[in-house]
Amino acid sequence: MADGNLETVEKRISLLENLVFGTSEKDALYPKDSKSKDQCIHSLLNAHAEVKKATVGKKAIPKVYNRLTELRKYLDPAYTDEMTLSDEAITDIILAEEDFLNQQANRLEQMEGLKEILDSAHIKGMPSHSSKLQELSKIQIDQQDKTGLFTDDVKGLLENYNTIVSLVSKQLIQWDQMVTKVEKAKQTKKS
Repeated sequence: MADGNLETVEKRISLLENLVFGTSEKDALYPKDSKSKDQCIHSLLNAHAEVKKATVGKKAIPKVYNRLTELRKYLDPAYTDEMTLSDEAITDIILAEEDFLNQQANRLEQMEGLKEILDSAHIKGMPSHSSKLQELSKIQIDQQDKTGLFTDDVKGLLENYNTIVSLVSKQLIQWDQMVTKVEKAKQTKKS
């Protein structure tokens, strides 16, 4: 009888671990020789005691606990799809989404290929270069500001130059008109 209870507890623990860890490697994340093992058990016992206190005297809660696996089954989206869709309909849905699924698969393959780049020493070394990058950014901003001021100065000089050229051109036109009048007046006096 004790072996049966032990197996039941082990199955429940295994189910709980699958729910918590999913597909990740729990032994790598939480080694068995860790000192936090006792703390974990202590925390679980405290949580269990709190749940017991909260459920004492409530008749509906044990019924819900007894039907928990059934509830999980009904709440699973795959179960509702299985109930409402025939195999042919599921096949049609998959075939209709074939292009999308292929695109996603190709993108995942690209991501796997780019993972090497993200894991490269250049990317991992970026934090050590952030201070240099900030200095370069500051220098670039200062240079942009100076360039803007220089551009404004050159623009003002060009406007002044254009004004002077325009005034000189007008003055030359007036002088040309005056010379033309004087030459015509001389020609009319000679004739």
